[in-house]
Amino acid sequence: MKNWIKLIVITLLLAAVIHVATVAVLPYGITLYTLLGMQHRTPGGQMNMIYQAPPTTADSRDVVRPSPDLLYSICVYEVSDKPLHIVAPIPDDTYWSMSFYAMSTDNFFVVNDRTAKSNPADILLVGENMPYHDTGNSEVVIAPSNMGVILFRILVTDGYG
Repeated sequence: MKNWIKLIVITLLLAAVIHVATVAVLPYGITLYTLLGMQHRTPGGQMNMIYQAPPTTADSRDVVRPSPDLLYSICVYEVSDKPLHIVAPIPDDTYWSMSFYAMSTDNFFVVNDRTAKSNPADILLVGENMPYHDTGNSEVVIAPSNMGVILFRILVTDGYG
Protein backbone atom coordinates (compact mmCIF):
# COMPACT_ATOMS: atom_id res chain seq x y z
CA MET A 1 0.00 0.00 0.00
CA LYS A 2 2.84 2.39 0.85
CA ASN A 3 4.40 1.76 -2.56
CA TRP A 4 1.17 2.82 -4.26
CA ILE A 5 0.97 6.03 -2.25
CA LYS A 6 4.61 6.79 -2.96
CA LEU A 7 4.08 6.13 -6.68
CA ILE A 8 0.98 8.38 -6.77
CA VAL A 9 2.79 11.22 -4.97
CA ILE A 10 5.80 10.97 -7.31
CA THR A 11 3.50 10.90 -10.35
CA LEU A 12 1.56 13.96 -9.15
CA LEU A 13 4.76 15.88 -8.37
CA LEU A 14 6.24 14.99 -11.76
CA ALA A 15 3.01 16.02 -13.52
CA ALA A 16 3.01 19.35 -11.65
CA VAL A 17 6.64 20.06 -12.57
CA ILE A 18 6.05 19.19 -16.24
CA HIS A 19 2.89 21.32 -16.32
CA VAL A 20 4.60 24.39 -14.80
CA ALA A 21 7.62 23.99 -17.09
CA THR A 22 5.38 23.72 -20.15
CA VAL A 23 3.26 26.75 -19.23
CA ALA A 24 6.36 28.82 -18.42
CA VAL A 25 8.49 27.80 -21.43
CA LEU A 26 6.00 27.18 -24.24
CA PRO A 27 5.20 30.86 -25.02
CA TYR A 28 8.92 31.62 -25.36
CA GLY A 29 9.41 28.60 -27.60
CA ILE A 30 6.53 29.64 -29.84
CA THR A 31 7.88 33.17 -30.14
CA LEU A 32 11.43 31.97 -30.80
CA TYR A 33 10.15 29.67 -33.55
CA THR A 34 8.22 32.59 -35.05
CA LEU A 35 11.18 34.95 -34.74
CA LEU A 36 13.54 32.57 -36.49
CA GLY A 37 11.02 31.90 -39.26
CA MET A 38 10.34 35.60 -39.83
CA GLN A 39 14.02 36.52 -39.61
CA HIS A 40 14.78 34.25 -42.57
CA ARG A 41 12.19 36.11 -44.66
CA THR A 42 13.60 39.59 -44.08
CA PRO A 43 16.27 40.95 -46.46
CA GLY A 44 19.55 39.36 -45.39
CA GLY A 45 17.89 37.75 -42.36
CA GLN A 46 18.36 40.97 -40.40
CA MET A 47 16.58 41.94 -37.22
CA ASN A 48 14.66 45.23 -37.08
CA MET A 49 13.66 44.93 -40.75
CA ILE A 50 10.07 44.81 -41.97
CA TYR A 51 8.87 41.74 -43.87
CA GLN A 52 5.84 42.33 -46.08
CA ALA A 53 3.72 39.20 -45.96
CA PRO A 54 2.01 38.23 -49.22
CA PRO A 55 -1.75 38.88 -49.51
CA THR A 56 -3.84 36.52 -47.42
CA THR A 57 -5.16 33.32 -49.00
CA ALA A 58 -6.98 30.30 -47.57
CA ASP A 59 -3.58 28.66 -46.97
CA SER A 60 -1.84 31.69 -45.38
CA ARG A 61 -0.35 31.10 -41.96
CA ASP A 62 2.33 33.80 -41.62
CA VAL A 63 -0.09 35.35 -39.12
CA VAL A 64 -2.34 33.32 -36.82
CA ARG A 65 -5.93 33.38 -38.11
CA PRO A 66 -5.35 36.00 -40.80
CA SER A 67 -8.15 38.18 -42.13
CA PRO A 68 -8.50 38.30 -45.93
CA ASP A 69 -9.28 42.04 -45.70
CA LEU A 70 -5.95 42.93 -44.08
CA LEU A 71 -2.42 43.26 -45.38
CA TYR A 72 0.22 42.26 -42.86
CA SER A 73 3.82 43.30 -42.33
CA ILE A 74 6.01 41.81 -39.62
CA CYS A 75 9.16 43.10 -37.95
CA VAL A 76 11.31 40.96 -35.67
CA TYR A 77 12.75 43.48 -33.23
CA GLU A 78 15.90 43.28 -31.13
CA VAL A 79 16.62 46.14 -28.72
CA SER A 80 19.39 44.81 -26.48
CA ASP A 81 22.06 47.12 -27.95
CA LYS A 82 20.15 50.17 -29.11
CA PRO A 83 16.59 51.48 -29.38
CA LEU A 84 14.51 50.96 -32.50
CA HIS A 85 13.04 54.12 -34.03
CA ILE A 86 9.90 53.45 -36.07
CA VAL A 87 8.31 56.09 -38.28
CA ALA A 88 5.24 54.72 -40.05
CA PRO A 89 2.89 56.73 -42.26
CA ILE A 90 -0.77 56.23 -41.45
CA PRO A 91 -3.04 55.94 -44.51
CA ASP A 92 -6.20 58.01 -44.74
CA ASP A 93 -9.70 56.52 -44.63
CA THR A 94 -8.78 52.96 -43.65
CA TYR A 95 -7.88 50.96 -40.55
CA TRP A 96 -4.17 50.73 -39.69
CA SER A 97 -2.46 49.32 -36.59
CA MET A 98 0.91 48.42 -35.13
CA SER A 99 0.97 45.76 -32.35
CA PHE A 100 4.04 44.92 -30.25
CA TYR A 101 4.57 41.42 -28.81
CA ALA A 102 7.19 40.36 -26.26
CA MET A 103 9.02 37.01 -26.20
CA SER A 104 6.34 35.73 -23.82
CA THR A 105 3.73 36.35 -26.59
CA ASP A 106 2.23 39.15 -24.46
CA ASN A 107 0.88 42.10 -26.44
CA PHE A 108 2.40 45.06 -24.60
CA PHE A 109 1.56 48.02 -26.87
CA VAL A 110 -0.85 48.85 -29.69
CA VAL A 111 -1.31 51.99 -31.73
CA ASN A 112 -3.82 52.41 -34.54
CA ASP A 113 -5.05 55.06 -36.95
CA ARG A 114 -7.35 56.54 -34.29
CA THR A 115 -4.98 56.52 -31.31
CA ALA A 116 -1.71 57.60 -32.96
CA LYS A 117 -0.40 60.89 -31.59
CA SER A 118 0.99 61.96 -34.97
CA ASN A 119 1.02 61.08 -38.64
CA PRO A 120 3.37 59.50 -39.40
CA ALA A 121 3.33 57.44 -36.19
CA ASP A 122 6.64 58.02 -34.41
CA ILE A 123 7.61 55.28 -31.92
CA LEU A 124 10.90 54.78 -30.07
CA LEU A 125 11.07 51.16 -28.83
CA VAL A 126 13.60 50.70 -26.03
CA GLY A 127 14.64 47.78 -23.86
CA GLU A 128 14.06 47.76 -20.12
CA ASN A 129 16.59 49.89 -18.19
CA MET A 130 18.12 51.06 -21.49
CA PRO A 131 19.38 54.62 -21.68
CA TYR A 132 18.06 56.43 -24.74
CA HIS A 133 18.16 59.86 -26.31
CA ASP A 134 14.73 61.47 -26.29
CA THR A 135 14.00 62.51 -29.87
CA GLY A 136 11.31 64.93 -28.75
CA ASN A 137 8.35 63.86 -30.89
CA SER A 138 8.64 60.09 -30.47
CA GLU A 139 6.31 58.13 -28.24
CA VAL A 140 8.63 56.04 -26.05
CA VAL A 141 7.58 52.40 -25.64
CA ILE A 142 9.49 50.16 -23.22
CA ALA A 143 9.73 46.55 -24.38
CA PRO A 144 9.52 43.95 -21.60
CA SER A 145 11.89 41.70 -23.57
CA ASN A 146 14.84 42.48 -25.83
CA MET A 147 13.37 40.46 -28.69
CA GLY A 148 9.86 40.20 -30.03
CA VAL A 149 7.57 40.87 -32.96
CA ILE A 150 5.84 43.97 -34.30
CA LEU A 151 2.77 43.26 -36.42
CA PHE A 152 1.51 45.93 -38.82
CA ARG A 153 -2.03 45.64 -40.21
CA ILE A 154 -3.84 47.69 -42.84
CA LEU A 155 -7.41 47.23 -44.01
CA VAL A 156 -7.74 47.02 -47.78
CA THR A 157 -11.21 47.66 -49.16
CA ASP A 158 -12.44 47.45 -52.75
CA GLY A 159 -12.10 51.19 -53.27
CA TYR A 160 -8.72 51.56 -51.57
CA GLY A 161 -5.41 51.98 -53.37
